[in-house]
Amino acid sequence: MKKTNIILGIVIAIFVICAVFILVNAVISNKPDDTVPVNVDFAALSSEIEESTNFDSSKMKQITIEDLQNDFSINSEWVKQVIGQRPYVNVTSSMYVIVEVTEGNVDNVVSAFEKYGESYDEMWKDYLTEEYELVKNRKIGAKGNYVYFIVSDYASDIVDLIK
Repeated sequence: MKKTNIILGIVIAIFVICAVFILVNAVISNKPDDTVPVNVDFAALSSEIEESTNFDSSKMKQITIEDLQNDFSINSEWVKQVIGQRPYVNVTSSMYVIVEVTEGNVDNVVSAFEKYGESYDEMWKDYLTEEYELVKNRKIGAKGNYVYFIVSDYASDIVDLIK
């Protein structure tokens, strides 16, 4: 009798452990991942950014892949597509750049943006104080294969638009 109760207890314990494991695994695998965009519509994103921020297209220049190479030291082979704007004249520091990166190059582009951010910081530190504060609070990061560099009062809002 004692031996049967012990075996039954072990079987029940194993069953409970398996059930808990299966339940935890099901919950984790069904959790949506909001931070990794699947496919960003760059044209729509550009329109949303323009509508929800103070970027004035007439005073801004579109950022191209050539600009990424020349100014940000980003290899064109790392880039699938890019959107962004920066000022024609340095009276404002506000800009944004969002890059869809080729597989395996997210860290390369983030690193290039960080280096560019340091030089941008140097450029603005002794100039306009209010603009320098924006530069210091820039956002650099990645969501999936999308990497961004944002200097703006609306930096967090722009990051949220990347979905």
